[in-house]
Amino acid sequence: MRRRLALVVLPLFACSTAADDSALTDGSPTDVSGDMSSSTGPKDPTTGTTDIPTTTDEPLTTGTTTDEPPATSGPPAGPCGQPPPFTGVMAQTIEAAGVERDYDLVIPESYDPDTAYPLVFAWHGRGGNGELARLYFKVEEASAGQAIFVYPDGLPLPDMDNQTGWDLAGDGGDVALFDAILADVGARLCIDPARVFSTGHSFGGYMSNTLGCARGGTVRAIAPVAGGGPFGACTGQVAAWIVHGTGDTTVPLSQGEGARDHWLSTNSCGDTTTPVEPAPCVAYDDCASGFPVHWCQHDEPDLGGHGWPAWAGPAIWSFFTAL
Repeated sequence: MRRRLALVVLPLFACSTAADDSALTDGSPTDVSGDMSSSTGPKDPTTGTTDIPTTTDEPLTTGTTTDEPPATSGPPAGPCGQPPPFTGVMAQTIEAAGVERDYDLVIPESYDPDTAYPLVFAWHGRGGNGELARLYFKVEEASAGQAIFVYPDGLPLPDMDNQTGWDLAGDGGDVALFDAILADVGARLCIDPARVFSTGHSFGGYMSNTLGCARGGTVRAIAPVAGGGPFGACTGQVAAWIVHGTGDTTVPLSQGEGARDHWLSTNSCGDTTTPVEPAPCVAYDDCASGFPVHWCQHDEPDLGGHGWPAWAGPAIWSFFTAL
């Protein structure tokens, strides 16, 4: 049975307008398996005055890259040629690091068992869940059935008033969750191990940077929106598409700039840029072949500069498919 969105509405009031929440407050089940073009949804499930997550075992410093091999090298292509277990969206349960975890798996209705599909992980913001992220990220919608999507659910965090979020340690429970889901989906579906991607908003943006850092040999590209990090030592490289609001009052611009600068250094990029679509994005010049870094600094006022821009979903999908 699908979860009810009403379960996650209460933490959203602090940062959403009445118009944003009106469709989510009647307590009725919401079916998000079909056309999402009419769903506005809230722009961010973040509450409180700050959304800068911390870890207890790693300093809040921008990560550095080591020459150590990545912990995983990606799964082989899944059981191509076999019919899928279902199509559309279905809630899944899996064990990771000894804990039972939930995620939503979306398989295109037009799934072709002889095609190796990209796999996109999408990480929600603090206080949200995967179902809510699916409503407003719009990357899946832009993909038009050309990718498989995973929307994990975070666990309640005691140091954040038990709001849901992510463990940003490279050897923590949520990197283990990524590994477990990747193995699970790869064992059941025909995926392309060279096209595993990650995107996320706010706390989910931090999680995408964490995965780029901890699983650089597995994740091909990341697209963090209004996030920060990574923290600690990193392995491998990823292509990076990063967006941040100039006036973000929840996660300061400096956090996004820190993430940008980390990937610029890791990918050996130059100091000059070239404008790319959509405005106001730029691509840094002279990055290592196959590892571009795009930076999109915007002035949109939604949620104090912390919202998910309407152009982000299509732009993220275009960035992923260009690799």
